Amino acid sequence: MRESRLIVFVRYPVAGRVKTRLIPALGEDGAAALSRDMAEHTMNWASRLAGKGAGGVEVQFDGGSVPKMEAWLGKALRYVPQDDGDIGTRMDRAFRESFAEGIKKVVLIGTDIPELTVFHVREAWKALDEVDLILGPAHDGGYGLIGLRRPAPQILQGPAWGTDEVLSETLAKAAAAGLTARMLPAVRDVDRPEDLPLWERTARQSISVIVPALNEGNRLERTLSSIGRPADTEVIVADGGSRDETLSIARKAGAKVVSCRPGRGGQLNSGAAEAAGDILLFLHADTRLPRDYARLVRGALKDPEAAGGSFALRFEPCPPMLKINEVTANWRARLFHLPFGDQAIFVRSALFRLLGGYRDLPLMEDVEFARRLHRAGRTAFLLSPVRTSSRRYSGGYWRRNLINKVVFAGYFMGVPPNRLAKMYGRGDPTAGA
Repeated sequence: MRESRLIVFVRYPVAGRVKTRLIPALGEDGAAALSRDMAEHTMNWASRLAGKGAGGVEVQFDGGSVPKMEAWLGKALRYVPQDDGDIGTRMDRAFRESFAEGIKKVVLIGTDIPELTVFHVREAWKALDEVDLILGPAHDGGYGLIGLRRPAPQILQGPAWGTDEVLSETLAKAAAAGLTARMLPAVRDVDRPEDLPLWERTARQSISVIVPALNEGNRLERTLSSIGRPADTEVIVADGGSRDETLSIARKAGAKVVSCRPGRGGQLNSGAAEAAGDILLFLHADTRLPRDYARLVRGALKDPEAAGGSFALRFEPCPPMLKINEVTANWRARLFHLPFGDQAIFVRSALFRLLGGYRDLPLMEDVEFARRLHRAGRTAFLLSPVRTSSRRYSGGYWRRNLINKVVFAGYFMGVPPNRLAKMYGRGDPTAGA
C-alpha cells in the first residue's frame, strides 16, 4: 500500500469549455489548445511519481471519459471522473476517497500552474509528516497546491472560489479547526491574458543569467560577451556597489542592473528575485560560458527530475600546476556533486525558490547551495567547460592551494563561515571561493 498520493485535477480540452477567460485573447480553439498543452506539461513530470513506491498518481477529470483520457494521456495512469459540485466539494471528495483507501498523505494540484514541479510535490509529502495542511499559495490570492494528511471538509466549504480571498479564508478555517499548516513558496497560474507570458517562458525554457559583480570593469565585458544574446535569455548584473566602470559596461551590453549590498550570496538572491527565466544560471564576473551553453543547459533540464547542474572548469591562464586543480575541481563536481560557483551553477527557478535560494554566508555559499540542490534531485555535469580567471592564484600557487584545502576541510568540519572567510582572506565579497 502506497502511503502518499498525488491527485491531478484535469479538464478534458473541449473548445469553448476550458480556459474561458482566455478566449478573448486566444479564441475558443486557442484556449483549448493551451489547456491541453499545460495539462500535458504537468503530466510529463507528475507521471514520474506514478510507478514509484513513495507515491502514486490519480487523474480526476472533468468532461470526456476514461477511454478519451487514456487516448490522450496514456493508459498507465488511474482515471476517476469528478462528481458535480463546486471545486471545494470535488476536492473534499477526492481527499476522502484517498484516505478511505488507506492513503496517509494526499496532495492535489491543477494543470494551469506551470511553475509547479515534481520537487514541490515531494516537498509537500515530506511536510505532511509534520503538519496537517500544506499549501502552495498563488499570487492571485488562491493556491495551486493543497495537501492533507486527514480529511478536513471544513476548510474546503465556503471559500469564495475564484477570488483573491481563497487562501486567507482557507488558512483561517484551518486555524479554527486546529489544523497545523505550512506554506510552500508562491506560484503563479495561467488564467488571464496577462498570465500568458509565464506559460510562454516555461514552454521555451527561458534562461536568466545572473552575474554578481563588484568593481569588475576589467573583466565583465568579456564575460557578458560570452553570454551573447541568444533567444529567450536575459542577463542580470547584481552589483554590490561598484565604483569603477562596471555599471556602464553592464548597461552598454544590454544587461539589467540590480543594485544591492555586497556579499555574493545576497547578490545572487537579489538577481534571482528580478529574474523572469524558467532557468537561473549563476555566472561569476570573471568566468566565460561556452558558445552553446543555452542549448546544453536546456538539454540537461529536459528530464523533469533534473534539479540543475554545473559546467566543467578551465583556468585562464593555466600554468602546468593549475591543471591539477582543474582535474580535481571537475572530479569533485562530477563524482560528489560539489561544484564551486565559478563552474556556473544552474537550477530551475521554481526549485531555487523552493530551496530558499542561497544562504547569505561570507564564504562557501556555493558549496552549501550545491549540497541542497543535489539532495533535491539529480544534478548534471556538463563537459563543455567554462573558462575562469586564475587571478586568485597570482599571489602564489602553493600558498593559495593550501588555504583553499584548509578552508574546504574546515567547512565540512563545522568551522563557522566567518572564520573561514578570514582564513581565506576574502576582502572582496565577490571573490571566488
